[in-house]
Amino acid sequence: MRLSQASDFALRILMATGQTGEPQTVDKLAAALGLAKSHVMKIVAQLAKANYLDTTRGRGGGIRLARSPEDIRIGDVVRLIEPDLGVVACLKPEATSCAFLPRCALKGAMAQASEAFLDSLNRQTLASILVGTQLAVPVESGNLD
Repeated sequence: MRLSQASDFALRILMATGQTGEPQTVDKLAAALGLAKSHVMKIVAQLAKANYLDTTRGRGGGIRLARSPEDIRIGDVVRLIEPDLGVVACLKPEATSCAFLPRCALKGAMAQASEAFLDSLNRQTLASILVGTQLAVPVESGNLD
């Protein structure tokens, strides 16, 4: 299974935010993680809408975790960010043609594998990931896109 960059970026944003009690800004997160500011803004908005992050404008504001790290399950974040987890065409939301549909055992097997993947990720919380992770070191080599 392959995840999009957005999932990777979302998890890194949560990790960086969870490593400090200080409010973060989009600029700080983009610089620390080596990400494009536009990506960080989009993902922060998505995470805030889903109540993973709190965002406050103005003086004393910033970006903070909206939940405790123990309450943030990694699989749930991936499920939120990924547009679809269709590992084969028949699991994707758009219509597809296949010689074996509507009765194909592969579709069920792949759906079960996708769920097992997410269930495995959900055994990890942001807290458990942070325990084994070094503090973020600013990335020097430009923005990742």
